[in-house]
This record gives sequence, C-alpha cells and structure tokens, in this order.
Amino acid sequence: MKLLENFISAFSVLRASKLRTILTLLGIMIGIAGVIAMMSVGAGAEKLLMSEIEKIGGPSMFGVYRPGWIEANGRWRRNTSPHKLEMRDLRAIQEECPSVEFATVETSYSIDFKVDGRHRRTYMRATTREYQEVRQWKTRYGRFLADTDMSFWSKVCVIGSKVWEEQFKGADPLGKEVAINGRRFTVIGVMESRGDGLEAGRSDDNMIFIPITTAQNRFWGSKNVGAIMARAKSPMVVEQALKEVKTILRRNHSGDDTFFRTWSAKQGIKSAKQTIFIIEMVLVIIASVSLIVAGIGILNIMLVSVTERIPEIGLRKAVGAKAFDIRIQFLTESVLLCLIGGVLGIALGAIVGQGFAWIIGKIFGHWPSVITLKSVLTSVGAAGAVGIFFGFYPASQAAKMAPIEALRHT
Repeated sequence: MKLLENFISAFSVLRASKLRTILTLLGIMIGIAGVIAMMSVGAGAEKLLMSEIEKIGGPSMFGVYRPGWIEANGRWRRNTSPHKLEMRDLRAIQEECPSVEFATVETSYSIDFKVDGRHRRTYMRATTREYQEVRQWKTRYGRFLADTDMSFWSKVCVIGSKVWEEQFKGADPLGKEVAINGRRFTVIGVMESRGDGLEAGRSDDNMIFIPITTAQNRFWGSKNVGAIMARAKSPMVVEQALKEVKTILRRNHSGDDTFFRTWSAKQGIKSAKQTIFIIEMVLVIIASVSLIVAGIGILNIMLVSVTERIPEIGLRKAVGAKAFDIRIQFLTESVLLCLIGGVLGIALGAIVGQGFAWIIGKIFGHWPSVITLKSVLTSVGAAGAVGIFFGFYPASQAAKMAPIEALRHT
C-alpha cells in the first residue's frame, strides 16, 4: 500500500512541475533512444548474418577448398602443392563419412551469357545433382542437374531467377538455347529466388548452373574441382564431419594435409557474432554518454525538488515518517521519472533505429532493424538504474533532515 501511495504522490509532484518534468524526460528519452537504436542495428546485423547463412545451407554447412596462397611459419607463400581436389575425393566423402549427410563440388567463375543476342556478364557455377540437397534449394520451374547430365557431359544449364527475369523478360525459358562463353547450352530449369546477397553482383539469383563434368571436359580440360561443399547431419556433428573429411583427403593425397583449407558455417557464425557484439557494445557505450548526462540532470532536478519541499519533509517526519520512508519517496519519484522517459525512449529508439537501418541499407544494401526483448529489458533496466543511482544522493539528503530544522523553513 505504501508503494502505491508513493507512486501516486510521485505522479502528483511530476504533474505539478510540467515543464521541468518534460525537459528532464527529454534527456532520458534521448539517452534510451540512442541505446535502443544502436542495439537494433546490431540485432539487424545478426539477423542479416543468419539470413545469409541460411542461403548457403544453414549452420550444418562446411567446406574444403584449395587456396592459392597459404600461411607457413608466419609468412604467406604460393600454394605449390601438386595435389588438388578431385571428383574421387567427393565420391569417397559421400561413401565413407558417416557424419556427412550430403556433399557436392562446385567451381565458380565469371562468364559471358548470351540470350537472343543480348550479352550479360554473370557467374557460372559447375556442380552436381547433390547441390540442391546441400544448399536446400529447389527449382521454380523445370528441373535441376541430374546424374545422366554428369555421365554424358550434357550441355544443359539451370538459371537463377534474376537471370530469367532480366534476360527472358518472364517468358518460358525451358528448352531455349543460350550461349555460355560462346558455347550453346539448353535451359532446363529456373531456381527459386534467394534474394540479393551482401556482395554486389554475386547474388545466387544471378548464377548459371551447369554439370561439373561438362565444365571439366568442355571448358577447362581438367578433372580438378574448386571446392567441396558438404552438409553435416546436424550442427552438433560438424566438427566430427570435418575430421572424417580431412582423414579421407589425407589418405587420397599421400598424407598431404597442407594443400587444402576448411571452413564451417558454425565457426563463421560464432566469429561474426563476437565481432557484431563488440561493435554493438562500442556503439551502446557511446550512446550511453547522453544517458549519463541525463542522469546528472536528474540529480540536479531532484536536489532542487528536495530544497523546495523542505517544509513537507519536516511535516512528514514530525507526524512519524521515518528516514527510510522519505528516502523511498524521493527515490520513487526519480525512478518513475526515468522509467517514463525510458518507455518513451524505446518508442523513439525504434524509429531512430529504422532510420539508421534505412541509411545503412542505402549504402550496403538491405539492412533490417530489429527490436529485441533483450534490448527493451536492457533499456528499462538502464533507465531504472539511472533513476536509483542519480536519485539516491538527493533522497539521502532529504532523509537526513531533522524535523525541527525542516519545519523552520515553513
């Protein structure tokens, strides 16, 4: 009951000094809005990261590739190993790695794509039938590459949705002949849209897919592959799957484990989240400066309030109020003021966060703004903490007053 009475009393005091209350709320609002806006941008970055990870197949994805340069003894040198990733490595991984659910190969490079005399620079990805399972990606029209296409080096291709929209203008592309680097291919399918990626021009929707065997025999005359992509049976067994793949590669390449490198979406997510967290905390700390300034304003206003209400304090003590009751009364006013400012600041921060996301999106592409429960609770907690911290000293000064000395100011 006393707590309810304190809140009612605090509301009455704040309403009595409307201009002072509004100016104080403004400072808290700006501080909380800054914190919310920065955290929403950070949460947007994390959402964007997870969206990109899902596009490549999710956290169970990992891969093996042969880099052009490798680091040894703290120095970078060209990868001169005679060993390269091959189709036999893929077959061994598919047959002998129990933790691997699906595996495929891929090699990508820039090509000239021509439809009815219209040229377009885009990217070709040479791969296998399992690519769909690894990336969890379906065709919108037609079909994807099949084992028979691999066996007969078929000159067929599957196109991305953006290629279809821009080159075929929405017309049925199935069965149409196109040219890839001057060689004729037949379109057999259109992939579902995956949306624009973070790297300009490298969206999956801009890709052209052809059989890896066709690329090896009709384009570069080699049995090598650029990378092996695989999906573990669950994110929990990614490390075990990587160990199994490394064992296969060492066995197939005379024990050489220096010519290839591995990556995993799971490790990439962990590293990226750590970076995002550090950047987010730096931005929040910068934004919190205005919150500290607002807290100093609270301290000043509450000291003025204590001075103005000395007779009230003396009267309350004279009729039996204890020092604790006086301290709680002024702390309630301080905390209530900060919480109201915090709630208004959350609403303002959501708007400001959307504005920041829009600006970043104009520079780097789509960037979402996400208000999370964590950011809301953090902001409310910060507002309450500011109210307690900066309101404690004025409340203590009021609680220490002697009733007789206070009543003399009547």
